[in-house]
Amino acid sequence: MSTFETRGFIPFLISLAFYIILGPILLLLCLVNEIVRLGVWFYLQKRYQGKIVLVPDGADALWALKRQERTRMVVVCLKTDKLLPPEKVQENFDQVIFQERDSSGHQVYSKLTQILVTKLGFACWKRDDNFDLKNHIRSLSPNKVFSKNDMQKEITLMFQDMTENRPQWEIILAPRFLDSDEESETSLWIFRYQHAYMDGFSLITLIGKMGHGLTYYIHPQNFHIPFGKKMMFYLNAVIFGPYAFIIITLNKFKSFWPHQIPNDSAKTQTTYAWTNSMNKRDFASGTCPGGVSIGELAALLPYSSLGPQNRFAIFMYHINSLQDDFDRIRSSKEESWKGITGPWIPLSFFVFKVSGRMPVFMHHIVLGGGSNSLMMSNLPISKTKFRMLDVADLLEVWAFPPQPNDTGITLFSAAYENTLKIAISAESSWLKEEELKSIVERIPRVLNEWIKRLD
Repeated sequence: MSTFETRGFIPFLISLAFYIILGPILLLLCLVNEIVRLGVWFYLQKRYQGKIVLVPDGADALWALKRQERTRMVVVCLKTDKLLPPEKVQENFDQVIFQERDSSGHQVYSKLTQILVTKLGFACWKRDDNFDLKNHIRSLSPNKVFSKNDMQKEITLMFQDMTENRPQWEIILAPRFLDSDEESETSLWIFRYQHAYMDGFSLITLIGKMGHGLTYYIHPQNFHIPFGKKMMFYLNAVIFGPYAFIIITLNKFKSFWPHQIPNDSAKTQTTYAWTNSMNKRDFASGTCPGGVSIGELAALLPYSSLGPQNRFAIFMYHINSLQDDFDRIRSSKEESWKGITGPWIPLSFFVFKVSGRMPVFMHHIVLGGGSNSLMMSNLPISKTKFRMLDVADLLEVWAFPPQPNDTGITLFSAAYENTLKIAISAESSWLKEEELKSIVERIPRVLNEWIKRLD
């Protein structure tokens, strides 16, 4: 049985004991927390008259935790064949995005006019009475042609937290970008935002409102699972969820990546992307222990609405880094399938939702401590070519996720039309850009080796 295997007779007995011994204590803790939240809600109503309210969704509120050495910002880069004029972008937000209403008549994207703050120890949304869209759209110098190295430096800076003076998101336009000497100049539309505002699927929906031609790989609302399989999926989480929860807790006390001593106090997120190839990192170099912890991000489908929200979940598994490359990828696929079909996804989603409703200092229980050697995720943008604002064709997409916990490498892929772009991130105090670059450059060679073995 692998380290993260969650099913079997012994896991069932441990889960049963958890329900009997710890279940009542956790239920009491949640009840007390909800009573405290009710008191905070009354205070905020009386003191701020609705200007500041508790964040209702725990998966959003989880991102209120600030850690100096970790990041909370998402940076997504869309490469277009022409510049998207700032006035066209603002017009689209004013006339399309901010006019979107749900079935109850509420503004779907009102969250983008609010600021994530902390009051009385809880995550809150603060209405920005001086909200001005112009403050959230800016352009880089039109006189400079940005290379990919220039943009990587800019993107690294974009991971720094935004202030609480206004909503923590912005659009940056890079009029002139040159990916390589062989290509002609293109432009970049960059969306930088605090993860509390939305997850990947919500971002895809937002992008879809900026043009036409977007075709979901997986529609977040139309995803359908037969009733019987859905019942088994959730029943599996109920029966074995407590055992998986114990594994997650114990995982917090383990280190799956050798941290180096930082040379300076400034900790930023190093990024490296701009490649069409991907695969898991070659861990056999000896820099990692034999047991490597892999985490994969997923979304709990279907979504109840297409408004901005967080429905992310995670499943985990171990691989043996000392295995042969080919055997390692085969075993990782087997372990990944166990993770997808096990209790991890509904369990982690439930944990994020519940823990996010706790005081912010308790969010460290979820986002702090040991984590994974490698965290992977994918953003499936569109199966067909997308035209933005009737001005420019979308050519490629890069996505750079935050690193809120102690993860070695974050590998994020963005699928668009027939291309796949990879962004690799790590905390720069112990893994440098040149080291990330060497990982990316090794990927095609490893893939070629596998192809030869398959032949």
